[in-house]
Amino acid sequence: MLLLKPMIIISNISLVFSLTSFSSVYSAGQKAISRRLFSKPNIIDEKRFGDDDESSTDVTDSTTLSKDTQLSNKDLMEALGTSPRRIFLSLSSATGIALAGNLFGVTSKLLTLLPEDVVEESGLDTYFPRGDFKRCVGEGYSFVIPKEWVADTFVALAKAQQGVKSLDFEMKRSRSVAPLPDAAYGPPGRLNKRGVSEQGDTNVSVIVSNDLAGFSLREILGSPEKAAVTLLQVSLAPEGSGRTATLLKAEEDSSRHVYQFEYNIDRGEKAPSLRAISVIAERNFNTLITLTVVAPLDEWEDVRKSEKLRKIAESFH
Repeated sequence: MLLLKPMIIISNISLVFSLTSFSSVYSAGQKAISRRLFSKPNIIDEKRFGDDDESSTDVTDSTTLSKDTQLSNKDLMEALGTSPRRIFLSLSSATGIALAGNLFGVTSKLLTLLPEDVVEESGLDTYFPRGDFKRCVGEGYSFVIPKEWVADTFVALAKAQQGVKSLDFEMKRSRSVAPLPDAAYGPPGRLNKRGVSEQGDTNVSVIVSNDLAGFSLREILGSPEKAAVTLLQVSLAPEGSGRTATLLKAEEDSSRHVYQFEYNIDRGEKAPSLRAISVIAERNFNTLITLTVVAPLDEWEDVRKSEKLRKIAESFH
């Protein structure tokens, strides 16, 4: 059912393209075949040395002949060795393939003509970028990322290793394992010797914390400001970490039922300072989902890059 809606929409778009293209191709083909099959030599040249009256008569006869030899639709189809049905099916197939393959980005451009919520509901933006963004969907959340961003291979590799069950008894003993992001994306990076992309400071990640019985943003974390201070002091810049966190904004978005924080992280002389936006949401009173978009300060000062980073955070729900 998830694939059915995208295919229905693509089929409808293909039909519109085919109907529009068929008329112009048919008309052009008729003119071309007519010129090729029924063009006659210039009779004036053949009668160059005749008198004026004979030349005038020849021109009139040529004009009459040209009018009398116009192709009918049936004759045109026979000359082409095809039929309207074949042309229609060919154009439909070609248009469908072009749209399904997003040839020259035409599908992405068409999706921008539709409302974002309609495209999201259809699921098409998970297959084709809508404009400059593509959608990522997880269990209980959804957000968009720039179309050129890719999945973080570090996270994929770590999750695969974490899922392996060893037969060694020693490996079965419980250990403290840092939580892994449920999803992580970033700009395409360089590959190391193992073919794994190196981590960069610009990325977005989603962490899902389950089994939190009775969890509520307001009742457990308090106001957005209080929740933000706790996040910064406990998780991001605890005492002795060498990092300093500065809260810029903390607010509640009631339309999405989330808390959103914006803050700077000063890492001292170790690395450039960062700015981040974190969005936290509660699901089913037992799950906490946190999305964090982070990048160096100079990228946030670039208007175009800043708009993309904020779009990621604002799209999360």
